[in-house]
Amino acid sequence: MRFRHRAPGYGVPRGDLTRAARCGTTLVELLVSIPLAMTAAAAAALFVVRLSHTIRGQSSRLAVTRELRHATRVLATDLEPLGGKDVHSVSDTLLDFSAQLGVLVLCHASVSQEIIAAAPSATGDSWVASLRPGDRVRVWRPAEAQHPPVAASRSLTRIPEALPASGCGTDTIRGRRWRLVFGDSIGQIAAGTPVSVHRQVRYRHYRSGGAWWLGRQSRDAGTWETIQPVAGPMRAPADGGVTMTARDANGDPLRIEASTADTVRARMIAVELTISMARRTAATAGRTVDSASVLVPLRADAFRRR
Repeated sequence: MRFRHRAPGYGVPRGDLTRAARCGTTLVELLVSIPLAMTAAAAAALFVVRLSHTIRGQSSRLAVTRELRHATRVLATDLEPLGGKDVHSVSDTLLDFSAQLGVLVLCHASVSQEIIAAAPSATGDSWVASLRPGDRVRVWRPAEAQHPPVAASRSLTRIPEALPASGCGTDTIRGRRWRLVFGDSIGQIAAGTPVSVHRQVRYRHYRSGGAWWLGRQSRDAGTWETIQPVAGPMRAPADGGVTMTARDANGDPLRIEASTADTVRARMIAVELTISMARRTAATAGRTVDSASVLVPLRADAFRRR
């Protein structure tokens, strides 16, 4: 038996042989493809970076919107029940007032240094239990001849005392009865009289570390509690981070201080909040600014107070 040695490619057409010999990548093709691949990779990386910046910008914008919405809601909740005389001081960076905590109903007639009152519903018991010395209780004394009713205000001297379940002189009152004690007599008060409870509160534009914030703090038995941030970080006072203004019935600004009588004329409180954030846009290469305004009408003061 004979064996014949055949050369590589024997019996293969010449065109197929050429293609078989060129099945690899040439140096020229490699030199051309590498820059193209790098260009495509750079474009993809740039797209991912821009997408990441867009997502961060949108997240930052949403965070600022949430901050402003929260601040305006908190301010409106505190300011809506106020009358002109409830506002003690208003400046560009400070708002001091007596916030209304809630309303009770007097259960029995009283002329002593304490009253028995109840919340209109059982859900009011939680805020009554949170009252503390220094909170102010305001009730309306009955009208006298040729004189309107007078609002009498006294400070609590101790924490309210919960009393055993009992009626409050009316079938519409379902809340627990509470004993409220003052430093002196509150005078003649008739059963069924509304009793409002107030606490001194202030909003401040303050600096903590290297940032400015809008904060809220309340007064507890003669001392101010630690300020709690409401919104921020904000712009500095010089840049208009917060502007608080009291206005009269004509919309003209009033300067209200503890020693002035302009609280009588105050009919609305305007608060403008400005928060800046580091977000670059095509139109500006610096910080963008978001702001919100709160304009709350104050209740009219129908009667005088003592």
